[in-house]
Amino acid sequence: MENLFKNTGNQSQGVEQKKVLHKKQILRMLYFRGAMSNSELSKLIKLSTPKINSLLVELIEEGLVVELGRGDSSGGRRPNIYGLVEDGFYVIGITININRTIISVFNSNNKEVGEPQFSPIKVQPDFKIFSQVNEEIEKILKNKHIEKSKVLAVGIELPGLINQKQDVNKTYFPTINNLSGELKRIFGMPVFISHDSKLRAFAEQQFGLAKNRKNVLLLQVDWGLGLGIILNGKLYSGKSGYSGEFGHLPIVDNGVLCSCGKQGCLETIVSATAIARIAKQGIQNGKSSLIKELVHDDLEKIDISIIIEAANLGDQFAISIFSDVGYWLGKGIVYLIQIFNPELIVLGGRVAEASQFVIAPIQQAIYTFSNRDISNDTEIEFSVLGQKAGPLGAAAYALDRIASK
Repeated sequence: MENLFKNTGNQSQGVEQKKVLHKKQILRMLYFRGAMSNSELSKLIKLSTPKINSLLVELIEEGLVVELGRGDSSGGRRPNIYGLVEDGFYVIGITININRTIISVFNSNNKEVGEPQFSPIKVQPDFKIFSQVNEEIEKILKNKHIEKSKVLAVGIELPGLINQKQDVNKTYFPTINNLSGELKRIFGMPVFISHDSKLRAFAEQQFGLAKNRKNVLLLQVDWGLGLGIILNGKLYSGKSGYSGEFGHLPIVDNGVLCSCGKQGCLETIVSATAIARIAKQGIQNGKSSLIKELVHDDLEKIDISIIIEAANLGDQFAISIFSDVGYWLGKGIVYLIQIFNPELIVLGGRVAEASQFVIAPIQQAIYTFSNRDISNDTEIEFSVLGQKAGPLGAAAYALDRIASK
């Protein structure tokens, strides 16, 4: 396995290198699509069935693929079905945001090994946080009895302005070029980074509501507001990787100052961070609410979970906050509908957990501000992947990248 996934970019384009590439394509297909037959792999990878069969035999000998028995047949001989050995390899997906770090380990069947691990490590402009994350990984692998040599790669989702061509996070680590290379040195294995909303769009495309769809937008309404874009079946990043900074669309006249330095950004009124701020300010200004009781008068403890809990208990102030959020979010979505004409918009993130309170005002704003013929062409759904979307997308992205090298 180690030789199979070793970067062979400097080798001559010989027969052996092509064989390695084809093997990785087989593993990639089985990881993302699940078990399948020789003939199905042949059609997807565009190799002859005898060639695929030869490669499968080698992968079985290498302990990566297993024959699962016979499949169904519409006539003639039933085909052999092949899948990945469950502990053949592992990938790690990591979410690092402004509040915490989440680490999940996935086996070669894309099943999470145990529960996700939560750490208080927060993203900040201090590169030492990655050494702390690596220490957490070492503990997790030890507790799960997984050899580090079996981990193919690590995927990390980060907030901030990420230039993927330069491999630099302009917001948090602007002086560190080749960020993935520096992280590989710390983690001791290949590392691939990307923006949180892009990785969650990738997760939706592979495992969620965007699967088998061509033109989909993923709105990540979390601590910030990001946009993942799938155009013609491909994840779109823009010239340098900066696409999707939808949260920094200035939409509110005389709005509050955003973290980006501009005023009135959409993120300042619809994100989980903004919602907590609005709730705290309202209570300080005399609003009556269950929120105050739920945090035992400690307003610093107000967060999106508390406000959702209050709304579920019928608290009118909490419900009114989400109603306003839905209105502004819907108004922003109108721009996306009329520019992209997507078939589907998926709403994810912590704010999406309040779906029952935001969906009606979202739809009302769309009806009010959009061209009805265009908006009727777009479905709006809430992600079913939940909080696991981040680590799931990060791990899958890492596997996809290393299997493409």
